[in-house]
Amino acid sequence: MKKIISLTLFLALASALAGAVLAGVNSITSPIIEEQKIAAVKATLKEIFPSATEFAEVKFEDASGKVNNVYEAKGQGFALKVTVQGYKDIITFLIGYDLNGEAVGFKVVSINDTPGIGMRIGDQEFADLVIGSSVPTPVDTLAGATVSSSAVVKGIEAAIVVFKTLAEY
Repeated sequence: MKKIISLTLFLALASALAGAVLAGVNSITSPIIEEQKIAAVKATLKEIFPSATEFAEVKFEDASGKVNNVYEAKGQGFALKVTVQGYKDIITFLIGYDLNGEAVGFKVVSINDTPGIGMRIGDQEFADLVIGSSVPTPVDTLAGATVSSSAVVKGIEAAIVVFKTLAEY
């Protein structure tokens, strides 16, 4: 009986110690990871609007819940950060529209989908379908990646709705 109690206490102590170490590591790395995510978004915004010197986060309303953030490139347009559920996991992307309503940039920020199929959404092939399209022109889906590309297209449609309200299109 004593052995069972001592083993139980040892396991409880080891588990508590492991949990405390993990919580400590998380509290140290969490701000660093968040800073890296912000830096990645800023770099992507600069790719979409290369001549922009400043990006301001804009307040907006989105009934769909797909548009997370909107950034204004002063005098050039808006970039919208969108999150949708793909086939395998969540897909986050940025899409930029100039003030005339033309898509000037599309970049996937995070994706974890089927290699060779759903991951194609992050390829230039899909970006080329999006870039140059004008509001409200629909974007085609990718054959073989129908679920994920359809989700991204729905996200683009939600972005268009938000863009129209911001640009008073």
